[in-house]
Amino acid sequence: MIKAKTTLDAGEGIAKVLCVTSESKLYEASPEEVAGSAVPSTVIGALASRHTLEQNSSPAFSVINRGAAELYQAQMGGYAFLIKDGKVYAAKLNGGDWTRFADGTAFTAALEQATETMVHVPDCHFKGEGKTLNFGGTVPIDGGHVFDSPHWVGAYKISLADGKAHSRPDVAPQHSKTMSQFWQEAQALGSEFGLANYGFHCLINALYQARYGNLNSQETIGTGFQTSSWEAARDVPMGLLKALGDGSGKVYYTDATIGDQYPVKLFGFEDLWGKLWEFRPGIRFEMRDDVRYAIVYPGNVVSNTATGREFICSITSASGAYVKSMELGEWWDMIAQNVTGAGASTYYTDGFWAATGGQLLRVGGLAYSGAPCGLSYASSDGAFSHSSARVGARLAFYGEPTIVSGAELAALAAA
Repeated sequence: MIKAKTTLDAGEGIAKVLCVTSESKLYEASPEEVAGSAVPSTVIGALASRHTLEQNSSPAFSVINRGAAELYQAQMGGYAFLIKDGKVYAAKLNGGDWTRFADGTAFTAALEQATETMVHVPDCHFKGEGKTLNFGGTVPIDGGHVFDSPHWVGAYKISLADGKAHSRPDVAPQHSKTMSQFWQEAQALGSEFGLANYGFHCLINALYQARYGNLNSQETIGTGFQTSSWEAARDVPMGLLKALGDGSGKVYYTDATIGDQYPVKLFGFEDLWGKLWEFRPGIRFEMRDDVRYAIVYPGNVVSNTATGREFICSITSASGAYVKSMELGEWWDMIAQNVTGAGASTYYTDGFWAATGGQLLRVGGLAYSGAPCGLSYASSDGAFSHSSARVGARLAFYGEPTIVSGAELAALAAA
């Protein structure tokens, strides 16, 4: 168990760490050995995990070999990105405490505001078969796929400075922009920057399932912000969970406006639910001949016309109803297909919104949504032009940075 503590300045609220999950490994083989192409097929079969969803109403389910998810999680982790002279450099942060780098160099407040705090999301291998997921993580599976996620995703929701999108602690998240505007502000950092996409949404849900064996993320990790004073919760500066490092858990936070709260962190990502909705490009929705379709498109693109693989959405209208079943299947699509007969403590325990005129995807939910919030909470009822004080986004990098040490990155920043 990792022990940590974090505080805010007096008068701005108080926060302390309550819990964080263990990150122990289950295998002696190194991650490099496991991910290498020479790994025997018998080892691959032994490392892959397997779980089946929707067999009954319980959000808990059996996972055969959770080690595959733990092994993948061990290859994730927080990094500081520095953009200098058109190049992107990245240095690993300490896995147990993001106040310093892995080499012991201090990750100072000045460095935090000069860099982007990102989480590494390696290729994640899987094979979907109906309602059953074979999760390979770092290890390929015959006949399977890789989730279409960028390899680097912001630890924090996007904030804005100098017309550019950022992933930084100690500032409040940006809102009231269209998805296209968020993407343009990410592009202001460089052509390989964009937004966390639908592929990331499916990956992070699959990883959570394989790691915890329970669909109720609010119960397993924490509720996230829950208050009718949602604007005050939205504007609480990010970074409350820096002391959890690469881990998962919750902290206790309180201030005079919103009272006792429990913001969350999952695999290094802060506030994936319960603070502010987030746009997820890479998928769009349209009606054709009274049938609603989801179109999943690739690349660092925000589009309402892009083509790609399609599937039919059986739900054309929903207003926060709890989800009983998802599309899942070969691509492990986390889009609701049935909202009849589910509740806050059954099946997925998260809600779904849909409308015939809905064109884009938002996920996570905000503070006033309460129990329907969670990792799989999603809304597809907004038009492509939608912007709101309730919606933000998350930065992503679709290239590969130059890896340096913390000391080297600090020296580059100071030069």
